[in-house]
Amino acid sequence: MRLLLPLLFLLPACAPMLPAVTDSDRAWARQAFPETQDDLDTSRGLYAMKCSGCHMLVLPPKVPQAEWPRVVEKMQPKAKLNDDEKARILRYVLTASRPGIAVTP
Repeated sequence: MRLLLPLLFLLPACAPMLPAVTDSDRAWARQAFPETQDDLDTSRGLYAMKCSGCHMLVLPPKVPQAEWPRVVEKMQPKAKLNDDEKARILRYVLTASRPGIAVTP
């Protein structure tokens, strides 16, 4: 437990490197996923929290949008994602990796 405590403070440091959710992102997501009122900021945090537990976070634009469903499906059991968490993370990475999004280092 004493070893885990310092790591918990590092998790929030991973999130700033992710693309910030913009109004353009929200508009795109509302059109792409009209069945949901998903909060992309919360989904971004979920991605950072769940996915950084085992590996460095991948910036969503660095993976082709068409590949994300397969990647998230493969990682679901490893990250112990329930179906709702999987769907939320997928909506975030699909939004953040859509064509025309710049990849930042």
